Order: sequence, then C-alpha cells, then structure tokens
Amino acid sequence: MPHLPDRARFADLARTSRLVPVYRRLFADSLTPLTAYARLDDGAAGCLFESVVGGENVGRYSFLAADPFLRLEARGREVRITGPAGVESLECDDPLAELERRMAAYRPARLAELPPFTSGAVGCVAYDAVRYVERLPHAPADDLGLPDLSFAFYDRMVVFDHVTKGVDVVVLARIEGESDSAVDAAYDVACRRVDETIARLAGAGGTADRRGATPSWPPLTDIGLRPVIDSAALEGDGAVRSGFDRAAFEAAVERAIEYIRAGDIFQVVLSRRLECPFDAPPLELYRTLRVVNPSPFMFYLRTPGCTLVGSSPEIMVRVVDGTVTVRPLAGTRRRGATPEEDRALAEELLADPKERAEHVMLVDLGRNDVGRVASPGTVEVEKLMVSFFFSSSSSQ
Repeated sequence: MPHLPDRARFADLARTSRLVPVYRRLFADSLTPLTAYARLDDGAAGCLFESVVGGENVGRYSFLAADPFLRLEARGREVRITGPAGVESLECDDPLAELERRMAAYRPARLAELPPFTSGAVGCVAYDAVRYVERLPHAPADDLGLPDLSFAFYDRMVVFDHVTKGVDVVVLARIEGESDSAVDAAYDVACRRVDETIARLAGAGGTADRRGATPSWPPLTDIGLRPVIDSAALEGDGAVRSGFDRAAFEAAVERAIEYIRAGDIFQVVLSRRLECPFDAPPLELYRTLRVVNPSPFMFYLRTPGCTLVGSSPEIMVRVVDGTVTVRPLAGTRRRGATPEEDRALAEELLADPKERAEHVMLVDLGRNDVGRVASPGTVEVEKLMVSFFFSSSSSQ
C-alpha cells in the first residue's frame, strides 16, 4: 500500500500544521502486537497497550511505540525534560500544567481515517501526584525514588485494529520551514521512517533509530513462555517482603472502621506493597500475564527507572472530544464452567446486598469526580448494575 496521505494532500495539511502523520496500512494476519513490540524495542523506553482476546469484552485497538523523542519526569516540583537539545531542569508550581503545555506543542494534524491515538505522550502518574491537585498532610517516606510523573513522547506508533485486522504504521512528519522543499523533505523523511519500521516489523532488522544506533533483538522464538517467578524462591522467611505486616494492617482496618462510624470517611483503600525476587526480562512477565489473564486493557510500560506490567478489565477514565467516560466495576464472581453457571453466578452477584452497596458507592464517587470537571447538568449514569464477563471473573 502507498504512503498516505499522498504528497499533494500532505502539502495541504502542512499549510495549517507543522506536525502531520504519514502512514501505511498493512494486513496483520501474521503479526501480533507482542511480536511487533519485541522487534521495535530498543531496550530503553517503550509502551505496549493491548486488548487481548479471551473474554467477551475486547477493546478495538492495540498500540505500541518505542524510541521516544522527548521524556518528561517530575519529582515534587522539580521537572526534568530530556530531548534532542539535551536535558532541561526546571522548578514549577504545577508540573501537570507543564506536561499539558508540552503535549499541546506536539499536537498533530488530525486524519479522520486514522485510529484515535497515533502519536503523543504516554506515561504513568504515581499515587502521590494527587498532591498536585489536593492539599494533603504529610507524605509517606519515598523509599523507591520513582518520579511522580513519567511521560515519553512518541512520534512513531504502530496501531493494530482488531475489527479490520489491519495495522497502521504511523510516523509524525515535522515541517521545519515554509518552503515547498521543506515540506517535501519532511514528507520524504517520514516515508523513509515508515518503511524502516515496516522492515523491522518484518524481521529484516539492521535499520537505525533516531539516534543513529542499530538495535538488535533476539529471534522471537527465543522468548520462551516459562514460569517467570520460581515458586521455590517464594518459600521461607523474607522471600516476599512488605513494610506493612499483618498486625499493622489489621490495626489500620480497625482504625478505618472507626473513621467510617464517626462519619469522617465513607471509603478507604488499604493496600500493601509486596516484593519478591525477580530476574526474568519484564517482557516475559507481560507475556505470561497475557496468557493467564487476558483482558481488554493490558499494559507494558517501560521507563528508564522501572517497568510497569498490568492487566485490567476496566478503562478507569477516558476523555474523547470533551466527553468523559468512567466505568466503575465493583463485585466479582468466578467464571462458571458453563453458560448456565455463568448466568447463575451473575444473578447471585446482582442479588448480593453488600456487592450492590459497594457498586452504588463507586458510581456515586465516579459521578462526583466527573462533576468536578464537567459542565453542570451533563453528568449521566447511562448503565447501572450491568454484568460484564471477563477471562477469569464476572463483574458488575
């Protein structure tokens, strides 16, 4: 398939935008998002967001990218930006506003025929980033040294469409000047990067990334599906560590109950961080997770400081064209062995007073959260107490 848009349409788009997507659309019957990511991964920063078949609810797209052109990290009020011009450090009162400003500077022309996300900022927000928007008392000790914000900006992305079975290889062209020659040069560079990316996806290898380095990756058959955590390593004292022992956790539960009875709070989430030995590549952990717990929303996010791996049935929050969507899930049951048992378990879930109360509470919390940013009178509950079925459990 030829590069799109064609040169003439690209020139028209370049009149109003300095950033224009260029892409080729391929048939992806022999390529998966996981193998595609493994072939593009340069060992530094990268992301893979998949919707994995295995339940009745599957997202339409899977997205992957590697080799960002800019990174932004924030720790407290200190912001560090790493890009083509080097490293920039600054202190600001609102790191979220700085992130938003950088995102606005790299907003490309929109092509209606492309998926909703083909370039931009991808990253993670730590729990303590809530202090950017809420006044809270003392913060717990930071024993990991991870940033509150960590975002990478990508100008090349591969998008799988699970409905059309196609894959878009998209590169953002940067128009550096007003002349026709500058526009043509930007188009040629983007087309070349698209073709180089396709060659890497095909397993040709040997093409250089933006830094001029030639990446290498093991043959895909070398990625074995094996237990990534040795169960023997988890046995014995100290194998699984936590800074919150059982007695302290139970005491915190009792204290939370007292706060609830006093009317100070109506929801609290108590959790523990568990640590255990782990020496396998993070991508193997992700590969195992997608097999044992396939979900509509799976993520593999590699940053310079850590790698995040996860699998979830819910979207958390989505904003598209000014419309905010949240879909709180509360209450679960195991999957049945038959469709009839599935239905019986779903009916049991819907009839459980505790599960219903928790669900209503989360819906109210979601309405309140959306109401803080929405226009008055526009918050609606479109569905309530609806059962969804996923790979390993039923939820409402």
